[in-house]
Amino acid sequence: MLNLSTTLCIIILFFADISHSQSNSDSLRRMWNNEEGIDSVRFQALDEYYRAYKHVQPDSVLVTLDYFYELAKEKNATLQMYKVLNKKANIYRHKGQLEKSRSLYSEALNGAIQLNNPALQAVVTGNMGNIFLLRENYLKATRYYSDALKVFQEQGDEKGEADMLLGLGSVNLTIGNYDLALEYYQKSLDYYKINNPETLEVTIILMNIGLIHGKKKSYIEAEISFKKALQLLQITNDKFYLVRCYSTLAEIYRDLGHLDQGFDYANRSLAMYIDLNLEEGIMMSRLVIAQLTFKTDIEEATKKSEVILSGFTKETTNEFKKETYELLYTCYKAQNKLELSLKMHELYSIYNDSVQLKKNNFAVARETVKNDHELRLLESKRENKRESENEKGKLKDTQLKKTLIIISISLFFIAGLLFYFISTGKKNNKRRNLLLEEIESLKLSQNEELTNESNTSQLSREKIERSINRSLNETDWKVLTFIFEDPVISNTEIAKRAFLSVPGIASSLARMYEHFNIKESKYKKTSLLLEAMKISNNPISIK
Repeated sequence: MLNLSTTLCIIILFFADISHSQSNSDSLRRMWNNEEGIDSVRFQALDEYYRAYKHVQPDSVLVTLDYFYELAKEKNATLQMYKVLNKKANIYRHKGQLEKSRSLYSEALNGAIQLNNPALQAVVTGNMGNIFLLRENYLKATRYYSDALKVFQEQGDEKGEADMLLGLGSVNLTIGNYDLALEYYQKSLDYYKINNPETLEVTIILMNIGLIHGKKKSYIEAEISFKKALQLLQITNDKFYLVRCYSTLAEIYRDLGHLDQGFDYANRSLAMYIDLNLEEGIMMSRLVIAQLTFKTDIEEATKKSEVILSGFTKETTNEFKKETYELLYTCYKAQNKLELSLKMHELYSIYNDSVQLKKNNFAVARETVKNDHELRLLESKRENKRESENEKGKLKDTQLKKTLIIISISLFFIAGLLFYFISTGKKNNKRRNLLLEEIESLKLSQNEELTNESNTSQLSREKIERSINRSLNETDWKVLTFIFEDPVISNTEIAKRAFLSVPGIASSLARMYEHFNIKESKYKKTSLLLEAMKISNNPISIK
């Protein structure tokens, strides 16, 4: 099943610039195209158009912003140039074009520096935090949000402060610090409930709180939060957020087993993702539809899943691949397509391991962010007490000790990992050598009555087939004899000798591991051969 975070890892970062206007686009266009009009009025018209349509018609807004930038450049209006660069970067960030967005934010930052405006610089700093969060650099994201938060607090900008608290909540939600994330969200929500209860930020916070409930599998509470957010989104029609609300509600109803509601929201999200031309969202919605279809029509779910599989690209996430392979494994197994189900299960296991490793990395990220936050708090306290040299010295010593502790813990952690990998490698090599020695011992001790299937094989096909209670096909038998000749032979080499594909060899081995009940996790081929030789050496090999 898809994890709810797959849907919301995109939306939890985006805090809006300002509430949306419902201005008429034609009227606004006439205003900014009026070359005889007052410049401030023309810029205001462009700004209102951006507010009203940035999430509804993003590509059209980008074209308009290009005109906006040229007009600002012509008028030598540095502040307006800064604004348009920041707006364009926001839209590209929503579209997932992170490098383009980052480049535009950098240009905007240069403009803010020229204007010598700390508040404008803080806005860009906070937006850069969004970029790092999308790139999964949680430490840098936290630092950028915290730096911007400090400026907004110094400037008395409660709106900016609330936005940065929302960003910090997003970091902690992503890495699994749910309680801390809720604390940041609640502080941010308190501001918006008082100042603007229908703003987009309220919607996002409600969705994030719903996501936390989903993480805890409290799906009813998650549904309530998302339904509240949906009511607000249906008023503003912010498509980037509305579509993610639809897709997440589809997942919630899927997990609750409410198929009709799940199909309804999944189809809504698919249509909107296609309209927005967001490929990742399109694939995600189709997978949810396939998962829901599996409940009523396995063959149709299989077809839908195979189409999704054919659309994999290098940008497709490991988590999405894991969910797709898991669904296909379940579909093929239900249809008794054993070879295909085994292949899908192997691929699912590979990507599941990768996803689990990422989750383990989140634990390290949580500790890193926590330690960095504590250090930065100490640094902040030291800056606020520069008048007292004694206090300054104490803080410096404390910081140094903390740094040394972190370094020591990090070195200990690295040493532990090295020890683990070296130890595991030695154990695996020892295990492999023992298996190989046992195989050689069996070869030497085979008696003259051992049934030979070929001049190069001393395995008894008759005893083996009798023992596993099934006939081996020619491919499986050929693979087994190659392993007997060379116990450490690679799948690639077997494929060359047998004139078969590497996936075909892998499928054959997977089949025999199951027939021979091989539980060994590291050296399956060696264990398979050892079992086959034991059966062949056994005078009576009837199970």
